[in-house]
Amino acid sequence: MKYLYKLLLTLIAFVYLNSCSVNPVSGNQDFVLFSEERELEIGRSYNAQILQNEKVYADKKLQNYVQAVGDSLADISHRSNLVYRFTILDSQNVNAFALPGGYIFIYRGLLSHLSSEEELAAVLGHELGHVTARHSIRQASKAQVLDILSYAVGSKMGSTASNVATLASGAFLAGYGREMELQADSLGAEYMAEVGYSTKGMLETISVLKEQEMYSKEVADRRGSGPQTYHGVFSSHPSNDKRLQKVINEVEILSSSTSSSFNDQYLQKINGMVYGDRESSGVRRGNSFYHGDLDIYLAAPKNWEIINTPSTLIFNAPKGAASMGIDVIDLNRKETPKEYLNRISSGELFQDKKMKLDNYEAHTALLVSNSMTYRVAVVFKDKQIFRFSGSVKDTYKGAENYDDYFLSIINSFRGLKDNETKLTKALRIKIYKVQSEDTYSSLARESPIPFDPEKKLRLLNGDYPNQKLIVGRSIKLVE
Repeated sequence: MKYLYKLLLTLIAFVYLNSCSVNPVSGNQDFVLFSEERELEIGRSYNAQILQNEKVYADKKLQNYVQAVGDSLADISHRSNLVYRFTILDSQNVNAFALPGGYIFIYRGLLSHLSSEEELAAVLGHELGHVTARHSIRQASKAQVLDILSYAVGSKMGSTASNVATLASGAFLAGYGREMELQADSLGAEYMAEVGYSTKGMLETISVLKEQEMYSKEVADRRGSGPQTYHGVFSSHPSNDKRLQKVINEVEILSSSTSSSFNDQYLQKINGMVYGDRESSGVRRGNSFYHGDLDIYLAAPKNWEIINTPSTLIFNAPKGAASMGIDVIDLNRKETPKEYLNRISSGELFQDKKMKLDNYEAHTALLVSNSMTYRVAVVFKDKQIFRFSGSVKDTYKGAENYDDYFLSIINSFRGLKDNETKLTKALRIKIYKVQSEDTYSSLARESPIPFDPEKKLRLLNGDYPNQKLIVGRSIKLVE
């Protein structure tokens, strides 16, 4: 055993001494196991995977604008020799991330909540900082050492030690940690100042993402789930964080001598950008759901929220007390809806009933499986099966306590009417100048935003939770 540990220490020392390179930002020696060429290969590989699984936002002008803002920062960065790609992904997620080698992604959902070019530069600069400081490669190098430990220790001491080391390596890759996030902020702020942006962009972006964090906690409480937050220091640290404030102060000194005025075109650039659901995923409006490609309409009970995920449409009761999920698969067998339900059900069906929904064959029943009761239903439409499954959070109450709600969702299923084609189109950002009679409450009443329209309008414009509108100000609405 003593010999084994001595061998491991020798191995790690050898790897460390032969795996140091100069950090392009600090000029210090960093422990990395990957050459720059290997870093670029890793970036290309992961970029291909991202583009295979995520959809790029189809607006060439907006893509070019984001690329131009990113290039202005990258051109004066510590690794200006790399070719950077700044890509908008067509998702309502409020986030951004960077891959090794210069691949930087920002979600459409985050763009909709920014209000100036300086805020955009703050986000892109932060992600650029991760690339220039080689944060992902340094993390991967640490994980590689743990994999070496995992193999050596695991082979001698059994699978338990190996599993511990594997879990540790996963923890390294789960996030950058406070030090690296703060350095990314510092670098992003430095690049912004050199280009001519002020610190206002970073401060406003922190505020935007803090508001998102506040709202996500409110949503989590309403849904009975966990909150979602931005990955970086913007959400993980308060705006009065002393070290973060030091970064801001240093940039203020630098920007005071380099700052130049510019024509902020940001709001006009995102005017008309898709908000929320993209058309191919179906569109929520108020308590209704319209899907043009599938030619279906569904409605939620009062105070229920519709959650549109890539694979399932979810109708969620207040506090997540009950929910109904709906998915769609191809119809492959010639059978009736009842025969299909009987064939796939993993428990006992009772109170089953044949249905006709807008002239489509359907069947519903209560299903008991593993001491849980579910309301299930299937609808056969256009060689596809629409499957409904409703359950409750508290198993002691049983699905029957929410059965009227479940049945109302199922019964709302129908094809689209001729005059509803326009309602299947995606919601879009509209730039609007505030009038004297406007309030967030009055604007929300006219808004098609599904669930919490007033709060979501406030979030779009940096006025959450209770700031007032200013007459003459340009704000974002949704139409």
